Amino acid sequence: MKFYSSICFLLSLYAIHPVFSQSSTRDLNQEKINKNLKILVLSDLNDGYGSTTYSQEVLDVVDRIAELKPDLILCGGDMVAGQKKTLTRVDLEAMWAGFDRVVLQPIKTAAVPFGFTMGNHDASPGYALDREVSALFWNNHKHDVNLTFIDSSHFPYYYSYLKNNVLIISWDASSAQIPNDIKSWMKEQLNSSLARKTRFKIVLGHLPLYALVESKNKPGEVLEQADETLSFLKENGVDLYLSGHQHVYYPAQKESVILYHSGCLGGGPRSLLGDDQVPYKAYGLIEIPKKINKKQDVKISGIKAVDHQEIELHKLPVQVSGFNGTLNRIDVVK
Repeated sequence: MKFYSSICFLLSLYAIHPVFSQSSTRDLNQEKINKNLKILVLSDLNDGYGSTTYSQEVLDVVDRIAELKPDLILCGGDMVAGQKKTLTRVDLEAMWAGFDRVVLQPIKTAAVPFGFTMGNHDASPGYALDREVSALFWNNHKHDVNLTFIDSSHFPYYYSYLKNNVLIISWDASSAQIPNDIKSWMKEQLNSSLARKTRFKIVLGHLPLYALVESKNKPGEVLEQADETLSFLKENGVDLYLSGHQHVYYPAQKESVILYHSGCLGGGPRSLLGDDQVPYKAYGLIEIPKKINKKQDVKISGIKAVDHQEIELHKLPVQVSGFNGTLNRIDVVK
């Protein structure tokens, strides 16, 4: 009876204590070593509501993984096309099955770790069924992402992981509000003894801080209290915030934080405010060297999906101003 009680206690501890769901000490120690880190950035892969298929641009970039040889893939959200009340559980499951087939399994086969953040079309807080089906899908595929987790107790909505001594945190920015409990968790993660020894810190969230395109130039389409959120990231040592949602590539810097705005590979590329260029689909690369003396040592690039040519930075607007603030292109920040 005593033995049985002890077993029950251990099983209950396994079920509720987050430490049991994290990576092994050996795996974490291996990831604490400084190495060059090449990140492939994808975002906004979805097409029309309910779509279970993906555009040719998505297929092409997934096919290029072997050629690009990334050490890590980060996705800025909107992996499926939900956020519509008429979509049933069957519809939602079919969309995630399509994503699994077209995107996730090829990435798993390529043996590249895959970090992601939930978008509004994946798991909007106002759509309980979307969130339920999304959580079920990702918990069934948790091992497929091949990440070295630091804390995965809130996976897939917010979680932390380590790659080549770079700390990455995915938080739930699928809506304009970041709950205080997530910020409290973030603060603990970013100020842990492990985090203080990392050489670069990235936060990944779907909604950006500041508006960059006409259709998103309004409250609800960016994080609330952008300046306060920027201060939170800065004060807790975040080097780069990577977002999606706006469907336009624009690398900016505000104060000490790099703001990497991802282009889209799915439907609806957009133009920057005040820019007359024809919109285009894009993906990107972030290359972090083994040793970083300053943020300019990190190479950031965007790539047009139509011809896989690098986007010329000097052809992007030097400055973009939306309703809640102004951003400067990364290369013009002193």
